[in-house]
Amino acid sequence: MINNNFPRRRFLKLSGASLAVSALSLPLISCANKIISSTPVISDKADFYVAVNGNDNWSGIAAVNTKNTTNGPFATLERARDAVRVLKKAQPNKNITVLIRGGLYKLDETVVFGLEDSAADNYTITYAAYPNEKPVFSSGRHITGWEKAPSNISGLPDKAKGQVWQANINEGITTLYDDLGRLPRTRTNGFITAPKGKRDVVNFPQNMFIDWVNPNDAELFVRPHHAWIVNVLPFKSMNKDKRTATTTQEATYAMNELHFLPKNENAWVENVIEELNAPGKWVVDTRVGKVYLWPRNNQQAEELNANVVTPELLELFRIEGDIDEEGLKDTPVKNLHFNGLTFKHGKRFTIAKDDKGLQHDWDFHDKANSLVRFRGAENCIIENCHFVDSGSGAIRIDLHGQHNTIRNNHIEHLGGAGILLAGYGPGIKDVNHHNTVLNNHIHDIGEIYNHSHGILVWQSGENYVANNLIHNTDYIGITVSGFMTHFFDKKGNGRELLRTLRKNEVVAAKGNKYTLDEVRPYLHSHDNIVENNEIHHVMQKLADGNAMYIRGSGAGNVFRRNYIHHLVGDTAMQAAIRTDGGQMDTLISENIIFHCRSQGIKLKLNNRAENNIIVDILKAKHNGKPMPVTFFSLREGPMTGASLKNNIMYSTADDCDFYNEQSMTGEKTQDRRGRAPANSKDADTDNNIYFCAPNPSLGEEFLTKQKSDGVDIHSLAIDPLFVDITNGDLRLRKDSPAFKFGFKTIDMSKIGLTS
Repeated sequence: MINNNFPRRRFLKLSGASLAVSALSLPLISCANKIISSTPVISDKADFYVAVNGNDNWSGIAAVNTKNTTNGPFATLERARDAVRVLKKAQPNKNITVLIRGGLYKLDETVVFGLEDSAADNYTITYAAYPNEKPVFSSGRHITGWEKAPSNISGLPDKAKGQVWQANINEGITTLYDDLGRLPRTRTNGFITAPKGKRDVVNFPQNMFIDWVNPNDAELFVRPHHAWIVNVLPFKSMNKDKRTATTTQEATYAMNELHFLPKNENAWVENVIEELNAPGKWVVDTRVGKVYLWPRNNQQAEELNANVVTPELLELFRIEGDIDEEGLKDTPVKNLHFNGLTFKHGKRFTIAKDDKGLQHDWDFHDKANSLVRFRGAENCIIENCHFVDSGSGAIRIDLHGQHNTIRNNHIEHLGGAGILLAGYGPGIKDVNHHNTVLNNHIHDIGEIYNHSHGILVWQSGENYVANNLIHNTDYIGITVSGFMTHFFDKKGNGRELLRTLRKNEVVAAKGNKYTLDEVRPYLHSHDNIVENNEIHHVMQKLADGNAMYIRGSGAGNVFRRNYIHHLVGDTAMQAAIRTDGGQMDTLISENIIFHCRSQGIKLKLNNRAENNIIVDILKAKHNGKPMPVTFFSLREGPMTGASLKNNIMYSTADDCDFYNEQSMTGEKTQDRRGRAPANSKDADTDNNIYFCAPNPSLGEEFLTKQKSDGVDIHSLAIDPLFVDITNGDLRLRKDSPAFKFGFKTIDMSKIGLTS
């Protein structure tokens, strides 16, 4: 049996931040021996300097002021940016560098870089950390004036009396941080929403306490009917007699029990004082202008005044060109570089009335919800930066975004997503492409919006997404997404996807419904290369998701040579790699999938799975009941043009299911969703190895059936001969029978973080 224990991680350094890298006992298929490249050694010579003890009335051309003159660093990045504009006019054909000394830079307004901040072609303007120093940009405002709260506060639990501190606030806040990170807001126990809910009406179960003293400041966190999304919705009104509440914004779907998991809790309520019952928790009451906090580690007023902050800005930096949303031509900012900076303490975003949702509202189109946002940018680079302790996401490239690079960044402990590439909605304006997302370490994101992805590519094509390490998240690691064909037929102005459609640019369908061929020109997520990434311990909370996912995208996308392991969240309906409804023309090749729950690869239509290694798919539970496991789930046909070739399937359990096929019986040719049968016999299926170590006869019996259907003629039910399967070394021995099929060796040394 394989040793399934996942050892402790070891910690490395990245731009002054601790970096957890997996240190598996799988010596030749892990990335533990690699170190993400830290900030390169750069000269301390620059055109301008910024320092926390600088002065915007000084020259900015010296790193320190030692002679009490005006020849010293600037105090703010905005002043340095303005000085660069002047220098650039005098010397346009010059590389310009601004070095930022270590320390904390408090931002009261978003720092905006516009067209006047572009460097000339073939030149760059760089804003970088001073060598071996750590500049930190934060919008956190200190909350001060802490004092012990009275014990007679209405609704305060008895155990909290005498433990709680209070401070004055001017407005409602949704996130709070101290020197250890985000403080947890009060929340109720989870519950299952009662039936007959609507998108803006939730029905509470009979056994739940809802007689809160201040429901006006409370927020509902709900997974509405589907397991793949979490909405955060303030209450508009409550009817305690009917046990219902109306929310200010609509949920993505009706707020009913989970469709596939009706016994799973799908909602809770935050920011009610009745739940202020443990150290570290806090709650806001805007009626009296107070925040109440039970400090962790028994901090006193002086420590609270020094350490407790709430964010004031959604965006810290915005790089913004001239965006012509209705027209066909944008003018981007060009050639800006950011290196070695730390960003923290951004606000948590909320759903707005006119938001345009991407697929399933996993994120929103052209929305200010990341610490650094490129909105109309070309040839810009952000590298070696640290994104931490924030309520929304880290980095977005919105609308026009070409030839930009996001590399060597450390992204952790965020409420939202890691990295988002989001072009325009379906239409002829295809201007988000050829970007590089390389060597980023992303973990513990989606801590508020649990559905947030490590990397999401939406309506963006020909990008290179490689060597990223993504782990310990609640949902999907990497998604390539776009616009599903059936949404072209929908009427109305629903939030999910429909508002992104550029209707005046889309040719009307020739028949009653759009066909895939008719919508292909508008699916801009095509020809993306997603390779050499390592993903583990994702899908920790939500269900019906995957480590890697693609849907609603164009042709030519490739998922190649990725290492996906320890997908061990106790949920069914997940896969390591999944092509979803309607997706076609995708290649899944040379991936290693190890120790993942439920399904290895979910394959549909004409997509191809070739030269993959899948070892040990783990049992899952569905509504508390064990579910069968499968290496390949074939769920939508016809599979004409698909391939299942040169794959190795190996199980250390004796109840494995190699293929779970969507077959029909009798006269039935479609399931309730209109899907045709999906069978391996309709694909190019051959040269595979099926092996169940405890019971080799399972592979032999399965292969006999396959050959009777005219497929897998040359396949084998035989041990593929790994070097050391017991200890997880999945290299193939030189005498492996797989090489007789032309199996291509998978070079694991190129996977994951690299220097």
